[in-house]
Amino acid sequence: MLTIHHLGMSRSDRSIWLAEELGLQYELVTHTRNAETFRSPQSLWDVSPMGKAPVIEDKGQTIPESGAIVEYLLENYGEGRLRPAKGTPAYIDYLHWMHAAESTLMTPIFINMLSVMTASDAPGLKAFCDGEFKTVFTYMNNILGERDYIAGDFSGADIMVAFPLMMLESPLFAQAGDETGKAFLPYPAIQAYLNRLRARPAWSKAEAIFKA
Repeated sequence: MLTIHHLGMSRSDRSIWLAEELGLQYELVTHTRNAETFRSPQSLWDVSPMGKAPVIEDKGQTIPESGAIVEYLLENYGEGRLRPAKGTPAYIDYLHWMHAAESTLMTPIFINMLSVMTASDAPGLKAFCDGEFKTVFTYMNNILGERDYIAGDFSGADIMVAFPLMMLESPLFAQAGDETGKAFLPYPAIQAYLNRLRARPAWSKAEAIFKA
């Protein structure tokens, strides 16, 4: 049986959500962060050589990295679901956002997160993040003003993109003075998109699991 290793406040949320979208049976193994260092416990290092989540075990294989796990699950269990057909314009959009989620989109969000967590007040970092947010979110807002999901129909790319967007809304990572859940007020199409994602039954079920 498919085993999903879950670590709180990590990208393993994506694996659980996708498994629920596909209706897969899986065993969930939950690991708890070190309260002082915020690092992974030894139990996760015993599974993954870098001690990172997500990591899954399936058919005698150990597969790390959330993007790779999304592609693996869709390839092996998707049966044509949640991924556009190859050779179509939608597939190019899908590829773009599958990779942009952990590069163009995640980079300023991660820098912003570290600044908040370390109580850093570096004007250069803030200026970089603010500029990147404006560029990326304006682009996304324009796209999502024309379609419901980032690559057309709901797909694995939405599961990839949703994580950093929802992370930015988290009270833990909000900049001082920011209102929780208000990060996308200037971008109504992105806010409506997140509302659509949160209304999905599989998201609700997955959220209850990884927040338990």
